[in-house]
Amino acid sequence: MKLKKKYSYSDGNQVWRIKLTDSDKLLIETRDTDKKEAFFHCLHVLDGKPIFTNQQMSEKYWLGIEAIHNDLILFHKFAKPDMPGHKGIFAFDINTQNVVWENESYAFLFILENKIYSYQELFEGKKVFTLDIQTGELIEDLGNNPPNMNELKNIADSEFDYSDYKFPEFYYGATSDPAIDKLLNSETEELSITGNVEYLQYGNFLLCNYHAKNKINQLTNSFVVFNISKRKRVFKEILNTNLNAFAPDSFFVYKNLLILMKDKNQVIVYELAE
Repeated sequence: MKLKKKYSYSDGNQVWRIKLTDSDKLLIETRDTDKKEAFFHCLHVLDGKPIFTNQQMSEKYWLGIEAIHNDLILFHKFAKPDMPGHKGIFAFDINTQNVVWENESYAFLFILENKIYSYQELFEGKKVFTLDIQTGELIEDLGNNPPNMNELKNIADSEFDYSDYKFPEFYYGATSDPAIDKLLNSETEELSITGNVEYLQYGNFLLCNYHAKNKINQLTNSFVVFNISKRKRVFKEILNTNLNAFAPDSFFVYKNLLILMKDKNQVIVYELAE
């Protein structure tokens, strides 16, 4: 197996969120926390060709992504800046790069059967509604605190297909494979590790991420790849240096693509090839 770099992307700002659509588009949210501006970038995940870059919304900073459904990004605003409560829903079409509808009256819950379940906050509990995902218009008023919301939310969550994703897990000193244990231990045993070692097996590749104290007693975040059958390290990338704290979730695999986040502001994509 070979590790082949496909592309990298950075606008110089902090990578805030990475999401994939079910049509193989890579959405990258970046933020300039000093100027209080958020930017959205969308690439074809397989080759890195841009669909749009540096897209901003009418609300420059106090917004977030609720969900992506059929190339429609559902955003929320906030009831108050610096407060967690969400307010309103607006839908942005990836393919046309237009906001296709906006509804300030409701807040997002989940999507099920192409309907948005949403709510309005009451003095006691919530009043729940369904909205048309294409238009944002009201479909049905489900009343106050309907009893089956948790069941419907669980159904909605279960419908997301994670079969193309592989995420790392924490290493606690032993796995079911002695060859993997030996490689991980040989890589880290002489280091002063902080936090958890993360690892993921993909075919004959063993992917590993860890944080170790450096000479000035801060943390260096390293990512390494091993060839399991040859029992050797075949790749190493320093993802961050001089960190003050352990920062997990630096990589995952989508289909046969390794997606890495480096220096908090760069996304790098490699192909894990036969």
